Amino acid sequence: MKKKYNIILVDDDLIFLEMLKESLLDNPDLNIIAFQTGEECLSHMNLKPDVIVLDYFLNNEKDDAKDGLEILKEIHQIDPKSKVIILSGQEDGNLVYDFVRENATNYVVKDDSAFENVKRAIEDIVY
Repeated sequence: MKKKYNIILVDDDLIFLEMLKESLLDNPDLNIIAFQTGEECLSHMNLKPDVIVLDYFLNNEKDDAKDGLEILKEIHQIDPKSKVIILSGQEDGNLVYDFVRENATNYVVKDDSAFENVKRAIEDIVY
């Protein structure tokens, strides 16, 4: 039996989150789990995700929610080997550098190609 890969998606924009989830469901090897806050993701690290796709801005629903950089640091405190793909509308070079410094596996810009780029980034990690 083939291994199922646990993929956690974290984005506070429910519509975007559902669309991203839908774009990945055609791959039967992926078990997709979605959360709207980084805090929910952290509380489910026991699921041993193979890949986490983490949005940068996570305070749409909760003003006091931690941002993706803070959540990334906490993920790596729990499991330093976690593979985290950052998803953001920000193309700020300094921000990208901050994520690289914190050992983000990849950085995908939220644009017209975002779903395809996330899918490719996940496949590069798990296959």
